[in-house]
Amino acid sequence: MSEKVRYEVEAGVATITIARPDVRNAMDRDVFAALYELGTRAGDDEGVRAVVVTGEGNFSSGIDTSVFTSGNGSDPVGTDVATLQRSFTIFETISKPVVAALDGPSFGAGFQLALACDLRVAAEGVRLSVMEVRWGIIPDLGATTRLPRLVGIGRAKELAFTAREIGAEEALAWGLVNRVTPAGEHLKAATEWARELAAGPPLAIAGIKRLMNASFDAPIATGLEREAMVQRRILASQDFIEAVGARIERRTPQFKAR
Repeated sequence: MSEKVRYEVEAGVATITIARPDVRNAMDRDVFAALYELGTRAGDDEGVRAVVVTGEGNFSSGIDTSVFTSGNGSDPVGTDVATLQRSFTIFETISKPVVAALDGPSFGAGFQLALACDLRVAAEGVRLSVMEVRWGIIPDLGATTRLPRLVGIGRAKELAFTAREIGAEEALAWGLVNRVTPAGEHLKAATEWARELAAGPPLAIAGIKRLMNASFDAPIATGLEREAMVQRRILASQDFIEAVGARIERRTPQFKAR
Protein backbone atom coordinates (compact mmCIF):
# COMPACT_ATOMS: atom_id res chain seq x y z
CA MET A 1 0.00 0.00 0.00
CA SER A 2 1.31 3.45 -0.90
CA GLU A 3 2.21 5.77 1.99
CA LYS A 4 0.83 8.58 -0.16
CA VAL A 5 -2.72 7.72 0.92
CA ARG A 6 -3.66 6.94 4.53
CA TYR A 7 -6.50 4.73 5.73
CA GLU A 8 -7.97 4.93 9.23
CA VAL A 9 -11.17 3.53 10.75
CA GLU A 10 -12.84 4.87 13.87
CA ALA A 11 -16.43 4.55 15.11
CA GLY A 12 -17.57 2.93 11.87
CA VAL A 13 -16.09 5.66 9.65
CA ALA A 14 -13.17 5.02 7.29
CA THR A 15 -11.10 8.13 6.54
CA ILE A 16 -9.07 8.05 3.34
CA THR A 17 -6.50 10.86 3.19
CA ILE A 18 -4.31 11.84 0.25
CA ALA A 19 -1.00 12.63 1.99
CA ARG A 20 1.26 14.50 -0.43
CA PRO A 21 1.13 18.00 1.07
CA ASP A 22 4.47 18.96 -0.49
CA VAL A 23 2.78 18.88 -3.93
CA ARG A 24 -0.69 19.92 -2.73
CA ASN A 25 -1.83 16.30 -2.90
CA ALA A 26 -1.36 16.01 -6.64
CA MET A 27 -2.35 12.52 -7.80
CA ASP A 28 0.29 10.29 -9.34
CA ARG A 29 -0.10 6.62 -10.30
CA ASP A 30 0.43 5.48 -6.73
CA VAL A 31 -2.38 7.72 -5.48
CA PHE A 32 -4.82 6.51 -8.12
CA ALA A 33 -4.01 2.88 -7.32
CA ALA A 34 -4.31 3.46 -3.57
CA LEU A 35 -7.64 5.27 -3.89
CA TYR A 36 -9.12 2.32 -5.75
CA GLU A 37 -7.68 -0.23 -3.33
CA LEU A 38 -8.78 1.65 -0.21
CA GLY A 39 -12.19 2.51 -1.61
CA THR A 40 -12.71 -1.18 -2.30
CA ARG A 41 -11.45 -2.04 1.18
CA ALA A 42 -13.89 0.37 2.81
CA GLY A 43 -16.73 -0.99 0.71
CA ASP A 44 -15.95 -4.59 1.70
CA ASP A 45 -15.34 -3.94 5.42
CA GLU A 46 -18.46 -4.82 7.41
CA GLY A 47 -17.19 -2.63 10.25
CA VAL A 48 -17.27 0.47 8.02
CA ARG A 49 -20.62 2.21 7.63
CA ALA A 50 -19.49 5.51 6.08
CA VAL A 51 -16.40 6.97 4.40
CA VAL A 52 -14.66 10.36 4.45
CA VAL A 53 -12.30 11.28 1.61
CA THR A 54 -9.96 14.21 2.25
CA GLY A 55 -6.44 15.53 1.75
CA GLU A 56 -3.67 16.64 4.06
CA GLY A 57 -3.55 20.44 4.01
CA ASN A 58 -5.84 20.76 1.01
CA PHE A 59 -7.97 18.31 -0.96
CA SER A 60 -6.05 17.88 -4.22
CA SER A 61 -4.60 20.28 -6.76
CA GLY A 62 -5.22 17.72 -9.51
CA ILE A 63 -3.30 15.16 -11.48
CA ASP A 64 0.47 14.96 -11.06
CA THR A 65 2.20 15.89 -14.33
CA SER A 66 4.29 12.72 -14.03
CA VAL A 67 1.21 10.82 -15.19
CA PHE A 68 1.42 12.67 -18.51
CA THR A 69 5.16 12.19 -19.01
CA SER A 70 5.47 8.51 -18.10
CA GLY A 71 3.86 7.11 -21.22
CA ASN A 72 5.00 6.94 -24.83
CA GLY A 73 4.23 8.72 -28.04
CA SER A 74 1.08 6.77 -28.79
CA ASP A 75 -0.09 6.72 -25.16
CA PRO A 76 1.00 9.93 -23.39
CA VAL A 77 -0.85 9.04 -20.23
CA GLY A 78 0.84 5.66 -20.09
CA THR A 79 -2.27 3.88 -18.92
CA ASP A 80 -5.85 3.33 -19.93
CA VAL A 81 -8.01 6.27 -18.83
CA ALA A 82 -10.61 3.77 -17.63
CA THR A 83 -8.10 2.54 -15.06
CA LEU A 84 -7.83 6.05 -13.65
CA GLN A 85 -11.60 6.55 -13.76
CA ARG A 86 -12.28 3.51 -11.60
CA SER A 87 -10.24 5.06 -8.78
CA PHE A 88 -13.01 7.65 -8.43
CA THR A 89 -15.99 5.56 -9.49
CA ILE A 90 -15.35 3.13 -6.63
CA PHE A 91 -16.62 5.77 -4.20
CA GLU A 92 -19.81 6.12 -6.21
CA THR A 93 -20.43 2.39 -6.44
CA ILE A 94 -19.71 1.15 -2.90
CA SER A 95 -22.85 0.84 -0.80
CA LYS A 96 -21.60 3.12 2.00
CA PRO A 97 -22.20 6.91 1.96
CA VAL A 98 -19.05 8.87 1.08
CA VAL A 99 -18.40 12.44 2.27
CA ALA A 100 -15.65 14.57 0.72
CA ALA A 101 -13.97 17.11 3.02
CA LEU A 102 -12.63 19.92 0.83
CA ASP A 103 -10.22 22.76 1.44
CA GLY A 104 -7.74 24.84 -0.53
CA PRO A 105 -7.26 24.25 -4.26
CA SER A 106 -9.39 21.35 -5.45
CA PHE A 107 -8.71 21.38 -9.16
CA GLY A 108 -9.04 19.04 -12.11
CA ALA A 109 -8.75 15.46 -10.93
CA GLY A 110 -9.23 16.62 -7.33
CA PHE A 111 -12.51 18.26 -8.23
CA GLN A 112 -13.61 15.18 -10.15
CA LEU A 113 -12.83 12.93 -7.18
CA ALA A 114 -15.09 15.13 -5.05
CA LEU A 115 -17.86 14.80 -7.66
CA ALA A 116 -17.74 11.00 -7.32
CA CYS A 117 -18.47 11.26 -3.60
CA ASP A 118 -22.07 11.39 -2.36
CA LEU A 119 -21.77 14.55 -0.27
CA ARG A 120 -19.29 17.43 -0.05
CA VAL A 121 -18.30 19.63 2.90
CA ALA A 122 -16.10 22.62 2.05
CA ALA A 123 -14.06 25.03 4.12
CA GLU A 124 -14.54 28.73 3.41
CA GLY A 125 -11.20 28.94 1.63
CA VAL A 126 -11.87 26.19 -0.90
CA ARG A 127 -11.26 26.85 -4.60
CA LEU A 128 -12.85 24.57 -7.18
CA SER A 129 -12.10 24.36 -10.89
CA VAL A 130 -12.49 22.01 -13.84
CA MET A 131 -8.95 22.75 -14.98
CA GLU A 132 -8.41 20.38 -17.91
CA VAL A 133 -9.25 22.76 -20.76
CA ARG A 134 -6.13 24.76 -19.86
CA TRP A 135 -4.13 21.70 -20.92
CA GLY A 136 -6.08 21.41 -24.15
CA ILE A 137 -7.86 18.25 -23.00
CA ILE A 138 -11.27 17.27 -21.68
CA PRO A 139 -12.09 16.42 -18.05
CA ASP A 140 -12.19 12.64 -18.51
CA LEU A 141 -12.44 11.41 -14.91
CA GLY A 142 -16.19 11.90 -14.61
CA ALA A 143 -16.87 15.64 -14.83
CA THR A 144 -18.69 15.59 -18.17
CA THR A 145 -21.07 13.00 -16.73
CA ARG A 146 -21.41 13.87 -13.03
CA LEU A 147 -21.14 17.66 -13.10
CA PRO A 148 -24.19 18.32 -15.37
CA ARG A 149 -26.30 16.07 -13.15
CA LEU A 150 -25.25 18.05 -10.12
CA VAL A 151 -25.51 21.66 -11.31
CA GLY A 152 -27.27 21.51 -14.69
CA ILE A 153 -25.79 21.42 -18.16
CA GLY A 154 -25.42 25.20 -18.59
CA ARG A 155 -23.37 25.74 -15.47
CA ALA A 156 -21.40 22.54 -16.10
CA LYS A 157 -20.42 23.75 -19.57
CA GLU A 158 -19.43 27.14 -18.19
CA LEU A 159 -17.05 25.58 -15.70
CA ALA A 160 -15.60 23.06 -18.17
CA PHE A 161 -15.24 25.57 -21.05
CA THR A 162 -13.56 28.28 -18.98
CA ALA A 163 -11.72 26.52 -16.10
CA ARG A 164 -13.03 29.32 -13.92
CA GLU A 165 -12.36 28.98 -10.19
CA ILE A 166 -15.29 29.27 -7.82
CA GLY A 167 -15.27 29.63 -4.05
CA ALA A 168 -17.25 28.04 -1.26
CA GLU A 169 -20.31 30.30 -1.22
CA GLU A 170 -20.86 30.12 -4.98
CA ALA A 171 -20.33 26.36 -4.88
CA LEU A 172 -22.95 26.11 -2.14
CA ALA A 173 -25.42 28.23 -4.09
CA TRP A 174 -24.88 26.07 -7.19
CA GLY A 175 -25.26 22.80 -5.28
CA LEU A 176 -21.65 21.76 -5.87
CA VAL A 177 -21.15 21.39 -2.10
CA ASN A 178 -23.70 20.56 0.59
CA ARG A 179 -22.22 22.48 3.50
CA VAL A 180 -19.64 25.22 4.12
CA THR A 181 -17.65 25.46 7.33
CA PRO A 182 -15.23 27.99 8.80
CA ALA A 183 -11.61 27.48 7.81
CA GLY A 184 -10.06 24.37 9.31
CA GLU A 185 -13.35 22.81 10.43
CA HIS A 186 -14.31 20.99 7.24
CA LEU A 187 -12.81 17.61 8.21
CA LYS A 188 -14.40 17.67 11.67
CA ALA A 189 -17.78 18.55 10.15
CA ALA A 190 -17.47 15.86 7.46
CA THR A 191 -16.48 13.25 10.04
CA GLU A 192 -19.37 14.13 12.34
CA TRP A 193 -21.77 13.91 9.40
CA ALA A 194 -20.29 10.56 8.39
CA ARG A 195 -20.76 9.25 11.93
CA GLU A 196 -24.42 10.27 11.83
CA LEU A 197 -24.81 8.40 8.56
CA ALA A 198 -22.90 5.41 9.95
CA ALA A 199 -25.47 5.14 12.75
CA GLY A 200 -28.33 5.02 10.25
CA PRO A 201 -29.92 1.97 8.62
CA PRO A 202 -27.24 0.64 6.23
CA LEU A 203 -29.60 -1.34 4.01
CA ALA A 204 -31.85 1.67 3.46
CA ILE A 205 -28.95 4.05 2.85
CA ALA A 206 -27.36 1.63 0.40
CA GLY A 207 -30.67 1.25 -1.41
CA ILE A 208 -31.18 5.00 -1.62
CA LYS A 209 -27.66 5.51 -2.96
CA ARG A 210 -28.00 2.80 -5.59
CA LEU A 211 -31.44 3.93 -6.75
CA MET A 212 -30.58 7.62 -6.93
CA ASN A 213 -27.31 6.99 -8.78
CA ALA A 214 -29.27 4.99 -11.36
CA SER A 215 -32.18 7.42 -11.57
CA PHE A 216 -30.79 9.37 -14.54
CA ASP A 217 -30.46 6.23 -16.64
CA ALA A 218 -34.07 5.06 -16.60
CA PRO A 219 -37.62 6.36 -17.10
CA ILE A 220 -39.77 7.04 -14.06
CA ALA A 221 -41.71 3.79 -14.44
CA THR A 222 -38.50 1.79 -14.27
CA GLY A 223 -37.35 3.76 -11.26
CA LEU A 224 -40.61 3.00 -9.48
CA GLU A 225 -40.22 -0.70 -10.22
CA ARG A 226 -36.72 -0.62 -8.80
CA GLU A 227 -37.96 1.16 -5.68
CA ALA A 228 -40.60 -1.49 -5.11
CA MET A 229 -38.09 -4.31 -5.55
CA VAL A 230 -35.59 -2.81 -3.10
CA GLN A 231 -38.30 -1.96 -0.58
CA ARG A 232 -39.64 -5.51 -0.57
CA ARG A 233 -36.20 -6.76 0.42
CA ILE A 234 -35.79 -4.18 3.16
CA LEU A 235 -39.25 -4.87 4.61
CA ALA A 236 -38.17 -8.49 5.03
CA SER A 237 -34.95 -7.55 6.84
CA GLN A 238 -34.03 -7.73 10.51
CA ASP A 239 -33.06 -4.08 10.37
CA PHE A 240 -36.61 -3.06 9.51
CA ILE A 241 -37.95 -5.02 12.48
CA GLU A 242 -35.29 -3.38 14.67
CA ALA A 243 -36.21 0.10 13.42
CA VAL A 244 -39.91 -0.43 14.19
CA GLY A 245 -39.15 -1.91 17.61
CA ALA A 246 -36.81 0.95 18.50
CA ARG A 247 -39.43 3.52 17.55
CA ILE A 248 -42.08 1.83 19.68
CA GLU A 249 -39.70 1.39 22.62
CA ARG A 250 -38.23 4.89 22.23
CA ARG A 251 -34.63 3.73 22.07
CA THR A 252 -31.74 4.03 19.63
CA PRO A 253 -31.87 1.27 16.99
CA GLN A 254 -28.92 -1.10 16.59
CA PHE A 255 -28.66 -1.97 12.92
CA LYS A 256 -26.83 -5.10 11.73
CA ALA A 257 -27.15 -4.68 7.93
CA ARG A 258 -29.21 -7.87 7.84
